[in-house]
Amino acid sequence: MLNDKYRILSTRHLTDSSIAVAGDNGIRIDVQDFIQIKPVILPSLKGNQPGWNDTHISNIFQAPNVSVFTSANALNVLKQNYFGVRGLRNGLRTVFLTDNARICCISGKTLEKAKAVFPGVEILASSPYGSELAAAMIALGNISEVNFYCGTQRRHELPDALKQAGITVNEFVIYENIPAPAVVADDYDGILFFSPSAVKSYLSANRINSKTVCFAIGRTTATELREHTDNKIIMSTNISEDSMVQTAIFYFNNINCYE
Repeated sequence: MLNDKYRILSTRHLTDSSIAVAGDNGIRIDVQDFIQIKPVILPSLKGNQPGWNDTHISNIFQAPNVSVFTSANALNVLKQNYFGVRGLRNGLRTVFLTDNARICCISGKTLEKAKAVFPGVEILASSPYGSELAAAMIALGNISEVNFYCGTQRRHELPDALKQAGITVNEFVIYENIPAPAVVADDYDGILFFSPSAVKSYLSANRINSKTVCFAIGRTTATELREHTDNKIIMSTNISEDSMVQTAIFYFNNINCYE
């Protein structure tokens, strides 16, 4: 086993298990969040009056409505800020139920979160990127309208493609992506970037050392990096936290293959 032979900075929170796996492979990961998520409460979505009976979000997730997610953040915000308590049953509280929801979402972490928030519901389509997800939804041929839950920094490819195909898009911006730049004093062997906005936030306060390897979770993040740096960019094999960490481990354990 190696002993912290390499040091990596993650620009987003990682699970303890991911950090431990990296450590077992001689890689120390430091974490600094460069994006903060601030929920946005929409009266048009939740209802203006307090109390479960006045909350009409339950109707929004009933078939035939189709809900679209391109970020796990949107699912977290929905669960924590919109899904409420239904009432008392046998002295026990029962939570908001969405048994009839129909979901289309990005794969990876977003798909995992969708299955956790909407257990057992129908996933109509799932793809790693917005443009591909839009194509999969259009190919189904039976979607005429969707509810798209997103943040302030959402990309345009998916909603634009759906609209061009004649699908009505009801957009609910339920969280803000707030840059949280911080000065990083140390030089790292690698930096993990999970979004284009994290790239911008990091570079607003720092420069990337010429020897630092940049790891991007997907195409859009890699594209953003290429606009700002000539450093080596390695794209994750899949759009998930685990794949990002495993990609970094493989790179540093086989670094001669990349020279």
